[in-house]
Amino acid sequence: MALVYVDDLTEGMVLAADLLTPTGRFVLAAGACLQAAHLPLLKGWGIIEADIAADSLDESYTEQQEASVEFQERAEAYLWRRFVLNDLDQEPIATLYRHVTHRAALSLQSGWDPISFRSDSLVVDPEQVPPPLSIPQLLRGDIELFSLPTVYAHIIELLKQPDVSSYRIANAIDKDPSLTVRLLRLVNSPFYGFAGKIDSVSRAVSLLGTNELTNLTLGITVVKQFGQVPSDVLNMDSFWRHSIRCGLFASYFAEALGEKEPQAYFTGGLLHDIGRLVMLERMPQQYAAAVVKARQEHLPMCRAEQECLKMDHSLIGKFLAEKWRLSSALTRMIGGHHSPRLAHYSREACLVHLADIFAHASGHQALLVNEIPELQQRAWTETGLTPEMIAPALVKVDQEFKQIVRVFFAGPDGAEG
Repeated sequence: MALVYVDDLTEGMVLAADLLTPTGRFVLAAGACLQAAHLPLLKGWGIIEADIAADSLDESYTEQQEASVEFQERAEAYLWRRFVLNDLDQEPIATLYRHVTHRAALSLQSGWDPISFRSDSLVVDPEQVPPPLSIPQLLRGDIELFSLPTVYAHIIELLKQPDVSSYRIANAIDKDPSLTVRLLRLVNSPFYGFAGKIDSVSRAVSLLGTNELTNLTLGITVVKQFGQVPSDVLNMDSFWRHSIRCGLFASYFAEALGEKEPQAYFTGGLLHDIGRLVMLERMPQQYAAAVVKARQEHLPMCRAEQECLKMDHSLIGKFLAEKWRLSSALTRMIGGHHSPRLAHYSREACLVHLADIFAHASGHQALLVNEIPELQQRAWTETGLTPEMIAPALVKVDQEFKQIVRVFFAGPDGAEG
């Protein structure tokens, strides 16, 4: 018996076990011989892999596997180093590692050149590094940086008024043409999957509701406001791509678990690392010193922050969320994504913590250090997610990712900038 990915299935292979969709729907029984007509349907049903009887694997499959051995070995060598802080024999890491290794091998075959940070790739003179700022020093002043995005603040004020109409909320958003364009692109993307085109903000409000649209407005305006924090340390394009991927995983997991407003988790995932941008903006030399320590000692970035700066980016993000008076749920997502125990293992903190790990593992963007953060096992068990949900999550996020990236990075003409 062998697990064969859907892309490698061919006519004539025989199932060694019943084939089910990710939702448990029966497709084909053990012993069935795959026909040419089956193959395109399996992808449509979200099937990732199948148990195939070893004696039905033909020479072409064997030759294909032999040809990809080199790329598989390179993928494993690269990802083994990245997963070094995690236990590869324990779920969900074991299943996640298996799938992302296969995906990395395919990317290597297509010419992908993985990123690895060398320990000497960033040089900082310790004598030139000022002492770190305190948290109050970090978050005061610089009104443009730390004030709540204007449109979002206006919507919050409107929502405090009794019986405020959706028309007034839509009108507030319409006053920012750039926000309006991005918002409508997002609402019309596969992320929502509406059958017809949504061509006005007022229509979007009526379909999504004020809470959902308010969260989306927050995410879009923050990305715009913090879009290009100047830094020689962090690639901002990679930062926001990772953040988008984290938001997609968080919303997928929330929906799979039956959360009432799963898209709110997208905003939480999108903004989970916002504290890092504050630290880079306000104390760039001190933060660079923390990055050097993390690379030289192979530490998780949050631990290097704590040792060098006496704080980490999740704590700063939490204080910024409180300063902005964001919802308690968003505050827990941002403040607890590295240490869910500090948020009492709330579902919000646990899901964004897991989404962050999955985004690091499955995306091609390495951020600051090579090592993927350690997955907190209790966060996994508290959510009720299962290893069987991992492969469909990877596929779904990949399907939505490119469209969502265009929403946030495309110019007025729709071209990605």
